[in-house]
Amino acid sequence: MSVILRDSLLGAVRHAFDLINEFTDRCPDAAWAEKFGGWPIWQQCYHCFAAVNFFLRQHNDPAGDALFPPAVANLNEVSLETPSRQTVKEFVLKEQAWVLRYAQALDDGALSEKNEGLSERMGRDMTHAGTLALIASHTMYHLGTCDAALRQHGLRGVF
Repeated sequence: MSVILRDSLLGAVRHAFDLINEFTDRCPDAAWAEKFGGWPIWQQCYHCFAAVNFFLRQHNDPAGDALFPPAVANLNEVSLETPSRQTVKEFVLKEQAWVLRYAQALDDGALSEKNEGLSERMGRDMTHAGTLALIASHTMYHLGTCDAALRQHGLRGVF
């Protein structure tokens, strides 16, 4: 079983996850609840991984565990509650483990196959390779905003 491509994609996913975990550990309390880029920093971290359910849930599977209602998870509504960094971190680590299990179950041949659940939700065909690339790029997109918040507080960013 060849897994060269899968491991390359998985490397990008792990890199994004390492950076968001580093950010969560380093984000000062003063910035955690602060809006940056239109949303509280914590909510952007949460959103990155609440989206894993959207990316990986199959056709008829029920929605997974969530800390907040879909409007908060999808960045349609600002939460009035600010969870602790530990609460968000525990959720993030659980979702990251789901992504890694999903990726490790694929071989290079399966990467070009259609991700039926995501394709249905997005209204266009998405392969498993595209799903992994989307997870990595989506995480990095939100991490950029979070990283800018660190710099705004005079701190070094995570990348």
